Amino acid sequence: MSVFTDISIALDTRLGTMSGLPDVAWPNRTYTPVIGTTYLRPTLLPADSIAATVGTSGTDENIGVYQVSVFTEAGNGKSAGMVMSDLIASHLKRDTELTYNSRTVRIKNVSQSPASTSGGWFQIPVNIEYYAFTAKR
Repeated sequence: MSVFTDISIALDTRLGTMSGLPDVAWPNRTYTPVIGTTYLRPTLLPADSIAATVGTSGTDENIGVYQVSVFTEAGNGKSAGMVMSDLIASHLKRDTELTYNSRTVRIKNVSQSPASTSGGWFQIPVNIEYYAFTAKR
């Protein structure tokens, strides 16, 4: 499989095992949110890979952000969204190692972006920074 596919599946699989997981709007899957029902939307945001070593047998460090946006009903305060974002941060915490297809992905850091409200939804993006070393491309 490809580097990006392996990384994405490793992170999606880990998210899918979270206790108390609400509905998830997985990429390229049909999902219609229902106001009043919390849901998540994961998005893989890969960055440019970095040459970790040089030479014919070198490796690349693939870095990026796995952003999991938490959506709760707007107008009901931030508590439900904050609780869910904390659950995600605990489940995908720093130094967690994930493996898929013999590829290891490591979580470097977890943070939040500012919350926003739009279309009846309160959104909190949770940013999971990751890295994975792969054969150079």
